[in-house]
Amino acid sequence: MELLELDRYVAIGIDATIYLFLAVTATLLFLVRMGLQFFFGDVDMDLDGAVDAHMDSTGAFELFSLLSVLAFFMGVGWMGLACRVNWGLGSAVSAVSATAFGLSLMGLSAGLMYAVRQMTHEGRYDVKTAIGQTARVYLTIPAKGQGQGQVEVTVSGRRKVLPAMSASDEIPAFTRVTIVDVVGEETYVVEPLG
Repeated sequence: MELLELDRYVAIGIDATIYLFLAVTATLLFLVRMGLQFFFGDVDMDLDGAVDAHMDSTGAFELFSLLSVLAFFMGVGWMGLACRVNWGLGSAVSAVSATAFGLSLMGLSAGLMYAVRQMTHEGRYDVKTAIGQTARVYLTIPAKGQGQGQVEVTVSGRRKVLPAMSASDEIPAFTRVTIVDVVGEETYVVEPLG
């Protein structure tokens, strides 16, 4: 196999051999790490070798995560090989190109992982910000003290359907209401507009 003929890389220079080692090793470790993450979620490895797999989508943006560091070395290895072996560039130009490409892959990897975590992140919102706003009754709200219905309202910039109680008479579905108070965790007290 032409890729693994070490004499060819040694003849070009020791840096070509180092690039080959970085490319192959980092790519294999990157693929193993991606496979573990795909099948088990975020996987933490302790120093004693114990593996703790758990689903965690609330992580912060990490430029120096294992995946991004592996992406850096993978990029350095493959770009260094391309520069030295395929394009015949000198050692210094190859090193600068490989480092720049590795840093860009590192940033891309960290950015993509951050974006994936943000897509699955359940953000917080403050139900009290809707007091005084107009909402629409989603499910009929029984008269005061006889149960709950639901309203559709914008809370902290998001459209939500939340439980609601009437401050007086029954309020039919699709009626516009004003939110006057919050009871408990997320139950609104509403009254018809006008």
